[in-house]
Amino acid sequence: MSPPLRRRGTVLLATVLGTLATTAPAASAGSAGPATPTALWASTTGSSISLTWEQPRTGSRATAFRVYENDQVVARTTTTATMLEVPFGSTHTYTVTAVDRRGRESVHAIPVTGRSWQYGYNPECMPDPGVPVSIREVTASAVAIAWTRHPLGGDLELRVDGRSLGPVPGTSVRVGGLAPGVSHQFALYRYSQCPGSGGPRLTGSITATTAPGDPARPAAPTGLTVTGRTDSTVGLSWAAPPGTPPTRYAIYDGATLVAATTGTTVTVDRLYHATWHRFTVAALDAVGNESTHSAAATVATETCLTEPPRPVDLRVTGTSPSSVRLAWTFDSTAASYTVLDGDTPVATTRYPEVVLTGLPSASAHAYRVVASLAQGCGESPRSRRVEVTTPDGPPARPAAPASLVVSGNVPAVWPSSAQVTLTWSPSTGGEPPTGYRLYEGATVVGETAGNSLTLAVGAGTTHEYVVVAVDASGNESAPSPRVTVRAMYLPPP
Repeated sequence: MSPPLRRRGTVLLATVLGTLATTAPAASAGSAGPATPTALWASTTGSSISLTWEQPRTGSRATAFRVYENDQVVARTTTTATMLEVPFGSTHTYTVTAVDRRGRESVHAIPVTGRSWQYGYNPECMPDPGVPVSIREVTASAVAIAWTRHPLGGDLELRVDGRSLGPVPGTSVRVGGLAPGVSHQFALYRYSQCPGSGGPRLTGSITATTAPGDPARPAAPTGLTVTGRTDSTVGLSWAAPPGTPPTRYAIYDGATLVAATTGTTVTVDRLYHATWHRFTVAALDAVGNESTHSAAATVATETCLTEPPRPVDLRVTGTSPSSVRLAWTFDSTAASYTVLDGDTPVATTRYPEVVLTGLPSASAHAYRVVASLAQGCGESPRSRRVEVTTPDGPPARPAAPASLVVSGNVPAVWPSSAQVTLTWSPSTGGEPPTGYRLYEGATVVGETAGNSLTLAVGAGTTHEYVVVAVDASGNESAPSPRVTVRAMYLPPP
């Protein structure tokens, strides 16, 4: 998905590399706040650092998540994954918090570290690093196991005592219908993408012995079917097993109990949009003995939010007789933002900030912002309006530069910075300019009296620029057309 919030000088070039933090306890910020996200994991997948995590089903429901690096929020999202842009060949440590609709924020998850990189050798052909497997729960009739995500990504195949249960997306599973007091081996395999690698490779295993107990087990439910889905729920139905009806049914997402019912239908809630789930159902008798689980139903929630958030905290961060700077917050993933003055679009930007230049002195404006949602999910509601009047000043303005182009893009040889050169047409007409000012978002990244500027930027990073002409009184022209550039890079041998 598109990055929800970028930092200056960021995007990436990387190979697959992953780190999974030890699962944090489901602590919450206050008795009614959201629980702390768990299983935070970072990987680099070619050109970005991918973060995923899980949100416990306890506490108030989280409606958004904040990703932190060095105590600064670097991303906001409404689902349990995000992609972050970082310079090629760099290392970053992140943590995540959950936020509920009342603005209460959880304790930070245990940090993870990811590194962007690209090896000269295919990592798929290197020795498999393996994944640690742990026992989550053992009863007389079931075993729940969990594992870390594989550093090279992809689903794993689970085999129990040599019998394959197929691919298991996620990081946990529960196996029911086991005999009491018996040892079982749980093995995870991965199919390598290295050419000529052959069959799957063992990547993790563990042995567990069920507890003593009654050997009787209910028959397994059959025909587990997805009956509907939204951005936050999945409907399921199944057929009752033959014979004596079970006392109740337990519904699992991986190894996590997500519902219990006496009927044969259920709606699983408290899910997040654009997330994958592996549901199974087990029948339970009066003493809690667990049947073999149904065949799994793997399904994703809807990609687009039914009720996307609006940009909030729209604020004026600076004014001059010729300009207004705006910033805002958006708790989801945006492809871009459009700024409206009244109902008229006046700027589009990929950042949650903008500078509007070339404005008349002492002019009144009423701004709102709307986000274009990622993955083709339409637009957010408009933000609340902020009104501002530019200060008094001379009426004359320089003419805007008519063009802005990338005239140079020199790749970096890691770890040095790349060099991006921007060139623009001179300002002709209006007040004579004394120089030019280059903006990225609402940040001035360079000033010059000429018509060209070279910037040092992170290798592989993406940037969006405009240039304005500035006169002797400091008044700015309207901006040039925007230009977007990705800095080139040379991977190490």
